[in-house]
Amino acid sequence: MKTTIIGSGQVGLCWAQALNAHSSHTISLSDPQPPAAASSWSANSGVLIRPVVSEWITDQDIVLVCVPGSVLPLVAGPLVQHLNAGATIIDMTTAAAQAKREAAALASAAGIDYVDIAITGAVALNGVRTPLLYAGQPNPAAEELLRDAGAPVRVLPDSTPGDAVTVKLLRSVIMKGLEALAVEAFPAARSYGVFDQLCTVLSDVDQAPFTDLLKSMVATHPGHSVRRHAEVLESAAQLDRAGYPAELTGNVAAKYAVTADNLKATGGPSGSTFEDSMDWLDSLAQSTTATTSTQEVLA
Repeated sequence: MKTTIIGSGQVGLCWAQALNAHSSHTISLSDPQPPAAASSWSANSGVLIRPVVSEWITDQDIVLVCVPGSVLPLVAGPLVQHLNAGATIIDMTTAAAQAKREAAALASAAGIDYVDIAITGAVALNGVRTPLLYAGQPNPAAEELLRDAGAPVRVLPDSTPGDAVTVKLLRSVIMKGLEALAVEAFPAARSYGVFDQLCTVLSDVDQAPFTDLLKSMVATHPGHSVRRHAEVLESAAQLDRAGYPAELTGNVAAKYAVTADNLKATGGPSGSTFEDSMDWLDSLAQSTTATTSTQEVLA
């Protein structure tokens, strides 16, 4: 299987190394500005890194796109122009869902298959064994390549390109938010001399599935917003007293304040379940959107 990887950063190089070690694949790379690690690997492995996509890519079976999401529109055009019909593009970028749909439409018009793959973990830790989400039609060539690499893949049913990255970016709201909160809290905890104790009291999070915990938080958020708002304000003040600005924690407090105001204005959810809370939050979002649209029309 002739496979090209566009982009030789951490993700692209990781996959190039894994697939190059598999006898079923002939690997090539393309990157106008390869990092030093990729250039060194290329020199040692003999796998060339070509600066631009052109006629040389015509006979490739699969192309893995491992570039920054903002670059996808610039890459998709040349790929569709030069690849033969029947080839497969595996898009592993974090481009917006709409950008992936547009690229997939270009590919489809040229008879090229398009698969959206979202990486849902830390490649630096797990390499090609980082969990993946697969969106798009079944594609034997793509599935074989993923199996050969040993990548754990979860297929989204009845999905199209753009769906996998939609799920990934929503996951990022939670995971990157937690990362930012840890960056805000951990240094302050160490300055207070209670870092180990903080880690110990966080262990209760391990007692139940993470998604169950999140659903419980959402279910109880409206009814406890006033009390939790006061607690977060005190948490932010404690960070500030230690000399660690509570930027994100301050925004968290503002979120609770908005919920408390909405609770007072609307009476809150119809019940205390997760679904009741979700329905109420949906109604608030729709009300905000409608108000914004009206103001735009009046303006």
